[in-house]
Amino acid sequence: MPLRLSMLALVLVLAQSAPARGQDDASSFTTELGRAAVEFENDAIQLVAAYYYSQENHDSRWLLIEAAVTTEERTTIHRDAFRVVTPDGVEIPLASHARFRSDVERVRGLVQNASPTRHNIGSYFRRWRQEPFRFFRLPGTGTIQDDFVVDSDRTVLGDLFFASPTDAWANGTYTLVVELEGLRALVPIELD
Repeated sequence: MPLRLSMLALVLVLAQSAPARGQDDASSFTTELGRAAVEFENDAIQLVAAYYYSQENHDSRWLLIEAAVTTEERTTIHRDAFRVVTPDGVEIPLASHARFRSDVERVRGLVQNASPTRHNIGSYFRRWRQEPFRFFRLPGTGTIQDDFVVDSDRTVLGDLFFASPTDAWANGTYTLVVELEGLRALVPIELD
């Protein structure tokens, strides 16, 4: 009887200490795809982030990250699932669309300047169906959405905009976080 109780206690300890899917050591699931493109992939979620323009041009309020994501199981991803964590540990949520629109001239300049450095992040996915997500839209370019659906056949791609509380982004290693119920992906963002 004591051996049975000891084994049960060991199983319970191991179950409590096991990380949730996608919450293991992030570096073991992260692959550099280029100077400013990174992929996180495990058995539940795949995220690719590219930030070629913002890597060297981050002395303004806005940080632009191109992102694509898919999951194995059908999942609705809301805009509040995305955040950036600064080197000091400060969490910065995805900018609101109202904040984005209030600084539209600066954002328009950022998008225009970043266009030559765009990266084909969709090419890293095996999913046959790729759709844009539209958390942000410049005036006159369509409607916005607050969430999107991904699954084993569908990848979504779009731009993420983060606003710095200090109107500039210091050099250092940031972390792009996508966190859903039971899923978490972490991607390092290196700003030079």
